[in-house]
Amino acid sequence: MTGDVAARPRKPLIGFTAATRGDHGVAWLLRLAIFLAGGRSVRITAPFEDWHGERPDGLLLSGGLDIHPTRYDGDESFESEFDHDRDHLEFSWMDWADHAHIPAFGICRGLQMLNVHAGGDLHQTLDPDLVATWPTTAIEYVIFRKPIRIKPGSHLEAATGATELEVNSLHRQAVRTPAPGFTVVAHERASDGIQAIEADAPALRMGVQYHPELLLHQATARALFRYFVDQCRGNNLL
Repeated sequence: MTGDVAARPRKPLIGFTAATRGDHGVAWLLRLAIFLAGGRSVRITAPFEDWHGERPDGLLLSGGLDIHPTRYDGDESFESEFDHDRDHLEFSWMDWADHAHIPAFGICRGLQMLNVHAGGDLHQTLDPDLVATWPTTAIEYVIFRKPIRIKPGSHLEAATGATELEVNSLHRQAVRTPAPGFTVVAHERASDGIQAIEADAPALRMGVQYHPELLLHQATARALFRYFVDQCRGNNLL
């Protein structure tokens, strides 16, 4: 073998977060989605300052419990389930991602975390009449879809090739005020609620309110992960 063998592009390492307790099924689906998109994955289980593993090329923040209202000056009397350890973990990693200009992709709670970390806030509750129309059984949750409108020219439109999608968006909190630098790029067609946000600085920030990891049988969901992984490739070579 000569020294002229061309170097192969390194598969980007995507660090992903999930609930600090459980969520093994979600973690498996995220690993599968990243693999299908051409990346490597590592589950982030410690704050950045306590991490001793390889540093990722991109961050993927998944769904989970509500972000504590002290993180965005919300109503602290609001009753919900919170995960303070995960809030701290994700804030620490997003601080690093901003400093190192690392792309980040947020799913459901992850979208909300991108927004809160950058200075935006949330609706702590949605219209009860809207929530009342949502499914109540496991089977209904699996098949539930709602239409969203996607802004032409956005990263989300470039990733999916669509300006309209039917998605599995079920949530009880949502972005209220987008953070500085973020643009709303998708709305729910029925209520006009925010379904996706993006920013281009300090690096790509993409957030969707639905769960593409549960829709991997759809080409648009796989394409969304592939688009993000491609954005994380950089110029590193093996």
